[in-house]
Amino acid sequence: MDKPPPSKRPRLSMACNVCRQRKVKCDAEYPKCRNCRIRNQVCVTTDPQRPGVTGLREWLDLPAMSSNEVHPQAEATPLSHRSDGPLPTSQLTAAATAAALDEVSPVHHPFDGVSVEDGCERKKVLGGSSSQCLAKSLDVYFTAARLKPVTGFFRHGLRFAEELELPLCLSLPELPDSEVRQRYLTAFLSRIHPLYPIFHVERLKAGVEQLAALAELRHLSHENIPRLVTVYLGQTEDGDRYLLAAAGLLSHVITIPYLPAVQALLLFTIVYRGRNKEGLAWQTLGMAIRVAYTLGLHRLSGAAARRQYIHRRVWLICWSLEKMMHLESGRPMAISIEPCQPAEEDFRPEDRFLRWHVQLADYQGNISHHIYNHHPRTTRTARQILLDTARLDQELLSWANQIPSDLRPGNDIFCPKEEFHHVTFLAIQYHEAMISLHRAALIAPTATFDDEVTRYCANEPSQHRLRNGESICVNSARAIAKLSIELSEREADSQIITAGPSILACIVLGIFLMKHPGSKLRAMDLQLLKACLGYTSVQMSKHDADPRFVEGLHIMYEQISAYLQSHSKPSQQSATAQKPPPYSSLTPTLHAQAAKPVTSLPTPSAFDDITPTTWHQIEDDLRRERFASARSEVPLAGAGQFSPGLMGGVSLVDGFEDQYYPFAGYNVDELWNWMLYGESPETSV
Repeated sequence: MDKPPPSKRPRLSMACNVCRQRKVKCDAEYPKCRNCRIRNQVCVTTDPQRPGVTGLREWLDLPAMSSNEVHPQAEATPLSHRSDGPLPTSQLTAAATAAALDEVSPVHHPFDGVSVEDGCERKKVLGGSSSQCLAKSLDVYFTAARLKPVTGFFRHGLRFAEELELPLCLSLPELPDSEVRQRYLTAFLSRIHPLYPIFHVERLKAGVEQLAALAELRHLSHENIPRLVTVYLGQTEDGDRYLLAAAGLLSHVITIPYLPAVQALLLFTIVYRGRNKEGLAWQTLGMAIRVAYTLGLHRLSGAAARRQYIHRRVWLICWSLEKMMHLESGRPMAISIEPCQPAEEDFRPEDRFLRWHVQLADYQGNISHHIYNHHPRTTRTARQILLDTARLDQELLSWANQIPSDLRPGNDIFCPKEEFHHVTFLAIQYHEAMISLHRAALIAPTATFDDEVTRYCANEPSQHRLRNGESICVNSARAIAKLSIELSEREADSQIITAGPSILACIVLGIFLMKHPGSKLRAMDLQLLKACLGYTSVQMSKHDADPRFVEGLHIMYEQISAYLQSHSKPSQQSATAQKPPPYSSLTPTLHAQAAKPVTSLPTPSAFDDITPTTWHQIEDDLRRERFASARSEVPLAGAGQFSPGLMGGVSLVDGFEDQYYPFAGYNVDELWNWMLYGESPETSV
């Protein structure tokens, strides 16, 4: 044999556990493979070579290997194992598989939280945040409609959020003149300090003037470097230049681990978040918390807290920032013990925004525990999950009701111009928490999730809000989008507001439009989605984010718009009613030719010429067929076996079940497991 054998058809890199045990072909569909949907079984993939480690369930395209591509592998083989003959087929296949595994697929198993940058070994574990799990869920709806997955584009934003390119040489730019310094300081004290009162104002002003009076900053004493970093980070118009200078001094800050270092690290966190570098902000916040622990800031309470109110406020800011960012990211926290609950005496009258922020952060922490600490091995039942969701929902509502009506989230905001971005920040955080809490209802089929609530919470007073969890999510997404657009129109953008909630709002609106293309509000929601995506793109591009990430946002809108147009065309609707949709059969025969499955999930470029399909035209007919079949207990003539899902979905042996009903057959437990991160749900298989 003088050349490698021809490549075989794409094969699975890892079948699910059930298919592996039964020794049948697994199609790698998400959220369940076809075989597991038919039998209503839990679909989990684990690596048999690494017990307990989640595997990847995806189709691998085996590229044709040229002789030039194979030779480096041969050269890397020890001499004792070399032979003069050609490489065995197994080695060629292994090499091709390894090469394919190096490429990132947009359909990685949702429980596998590793994102890889092309061409390097940069890997990060992604948390189970709402943006992550809902983006994966949106991809499920896209692939069901034969559209391009978009999460492959989102990973291009990871490196931007996690890294900052610094010059090798240390830079110490001179401080600006007195007039410019005063303008910068005024901007900081009016726009950031009311929400994050990290510093004593008079001491901050005195420190700035003291540093400005120095003739040469290179002669600055070591213990004053954290103060210099604070001054650098407080600049605005020249922010990028001073940020690079401050970041270059970070090692000097953490080697003087006292209160000024904690204050500087918190300011790093705020500045990084303002540039949508949440990954870096998470790192500096963790450093600040660990140094604060060594200073005993978490122990201050009562009279000691009143005497050292700056110390107490610094700890409360650490605590509230981490609670908020933990809900946003799903990553493990640095605060391992709960501090004393904040009391009214911890806040001055002018600290009302901080007080509301801290109180909301407490509820955000409870929601994070509710979502991220759920494990399939626990004894928490579906009823308990729903009751906990209802309890946390009422806590969020009670927090909002204590805020004056003119500033309350969900209401029109009437406040002084200089306070608008503070009020908007709190409103956006409130709506983001609501989306995180009710996100299971968003991705599930609406009617079938209602059946789950009826089954477990029919007599509970909170049942109506649970039933309308999808509406709560969508209304919160609309509110975030409107607030983001209003920020732009008022020219009130602020460092304290990131683009993350706007991206989440776009994803939520996208899922809702894909689920309900016939909604009476679809035109309004589509325009809102377009405007919010435009705002988000501007915010990301302003700080030089990867353009491929922004491209993914535009593709998401274009696909949803095309999908809605195809759904609204009468000609296409009638054509859909007259003939079965592509790759499916309403009444499959035993000898029908196997349809090309959508489950192979090709790479994004493979979708360019595919017209979107819709499933809502046949929803009622399928449901009627299912109930008619159930009443008569007689299978349809010439049809495959029907298997009703746990939540009202329909399964056809040769049909298109989850391609047209994403997440049909998922009960509350399974929806919660889908949103988990870090490990797969356990199964007895």
